[in-house]
Amino acid sequence: MMSAIPFEIPTKWSAQLATGELVRYGGLLKDVGTGKIVAHLQETGVAQSVLSSLVSGAPTPLSLVSGLINASTGVYTAVQVGQIGTQINQLKTMVETLQSLQVATLGLSLAGVGASVAGFLYMRKRFNALDGRLDQIIDTMNTAFEDQRKADLRARMSRTKGLIQRAEHAKDLSNPQPEYREVASALADQAAYFDGELSITLSTKDRIPVDFFWQLVQSLMLCNNVRIDCDMRSNELKYALRTAETVGSEYQRLFNPLTPMSFEGTVENGLNTVKVLRDISDSAASKPYLIDYLRTRRIAGDEYVNALEQEQQNSLLMLRTS
Repeated sequence: MMSAIPFEIPTKWSAQLATGELVRYGGLLKDVGTGKIVAHLQETGVAQSVLSSLVSGAPTPLSLVSGLINASTGVYTAVQVGQIGTQINQLKTMVETLQSLQVATLGLSLAGVGASVAGFLYMRKRFNALDGRLDQIIDTMNTAFEDQRKADLRARMSRTKGLIQRAEHAKDLSNPQPEYREVASALADQAAYFDGELSITLSTKDRIPVDFFWQLVQSLMLCNNVRIDCDMRSNELKYALRTAETVGSEYQRLFNPLTPMSFEGTVENGLNTVKVLRDISDSAASKPYLIDYLRTRRIAGDEYVNALEQEQQNSLLMLRTS
């Protein structure tokens, strides 16, 4: 499977990135001189397995900024005691690769760098962790939060969790494509809800409560990434492309106006928050290019996803374009 798709190891481009010959934009590597896309970054099933070790308590992307900055201590010590050395080495390699590719945060990786999330199990675990913190976050908010709005949010979280589980189990059906399409359609409705809640939260004149903000952002990202992944698995690449373009535009609309002063807490935390949001927006904006590359090269979506899930050695791969 891997031999049919031109994947390569990301470190091949490290030297050119260091010298400025190449630049990373979201999940793309581009030649500075020509502007040509030379490769697309994509995490594999190995990446999701390794990152699962960091999900306890649903850390926010903001907390993972500090973890990456202090990788030798913050990230490695987050690995649970008793796990095998192989996983620690994989985590170390992944962090080093992210740094060499000038990916400033792990935040976008936790919701999918490439066009596929490469594994629904991790996505479900991540969403379960978010769901587990919902009531605690709402109860500690200083502003009033209506009972009906809380009930609606709780119902939406439960619905989304069920849809991600359906996506995970669809592969066991004799014909999974209709299930993937149905789940993707339902997740579009869920994404619209979280988008609306974010718009309400961002419209307030008060500074934004960071924990609740990330709750909504990560819920929105998970919905969007899983629905695009489902479209790819059902080989609806043209539709996945249109969805990815819409998602990228929506993230820019939501996040581009925000500044470090938009959020509660310190200016430093505000700067880190904005940095993560820029990476999220850039990653979303770059996904349509990868999907269009697969479509024009007649690489089937399910074949691409299966190759990523079957990878056993590397947490990150590059799909070269020439």
